[in-house]
Amino acid sequence: MGKLDDLGLASNERRNQNIMLLRQNFNDEKYNTLADVVSSTGYTLPTVTRWALDGNIPLLDDHGQPVVAITDDNARQINVENRSKHINDLCELYYDQKATTVTACTVKMGYPAATIIAWAVQGDIPLINSEGTPLVPLNDTNTPVWFDLDY
Repeated sequence: MGKLDDLGLASNERRNQNIMLLRQNFNDEKYNTLADVVSSTGYTLPTVTRWALDGNIPLLDDHGQPVVAITDDNARQINVENRSKHINDLCELYYDQKATTVTACTVKMGYPAATIIAWAVQGDIPLINSEGTPLVPLNDTNTPVWFDLDY
């Protein structure tokens, strides 16, 4: 084997690792769309699209359509323990006033806004959305002591 063969094998191995990492982050809800991957990793849209196709990963395109058909075999496999941990982390950020808006939480946690919103709704966390209102209605159990209702 020559040096070019070695480079080709190393390049293919790296590509396969990137596809596996893409699947792992998709399952962890870090990536929902091709644009999420591009903005997070810096890889180009054609490269990420090819990885999603080759890895059979149903990331959404610009039009909200999966790049591959969603089947039982390629559907997102969410780890319930990880999701619970993420929701608890989000809750802690909010109630400790480290991040109270969806935008601030996306920056602090490194997850897309759609994922943060889904976790906030599931965890009954009244994060402030872009309109300045809570994502979920305030009630006796989720209103923080620091929240001023007279703003």
